[in-house]
Amino acid sequence: MSPDDIRQQIELTVVELVKARMADGSMTEERSQHVSQRVLDLLQPGMSLEALYRTISKLDDTIPELSPVVLPYLREYEHNVTRQAQENVRNLIKQGQFDAAANLAE
Repeated sequence: MSPDDIRQQIELTVVELVKARMADGSMTEERSQHVSQRVLDLLQPGMSLEALYRTISKLDDTIPELSPVVLPYLREYEHNVTRQAQENVRNLIKQGQFDAAANLAE
């Protein structure tokens, strides 16, 4: 998925969350507008994947209602980055580049 695809998917999920919360009365219209505007302000088209994930992690800092939206993306990113870093460390060790492997592992 491209960063813009991920951004659009998050925006859609936020819209669905806001609609559900407004329907069950757990979110006011004013709060829903604030949440929606904050998401639109932070998630910009054309962001790099790294910038997008940094921004995603900020969404629920001031809007705890967005935690269910944010957490799956952060877990996926952490899993992929961690796995790639571990693979790179293994490759460096196999090549005998122990200092580089130790630096990367930190």
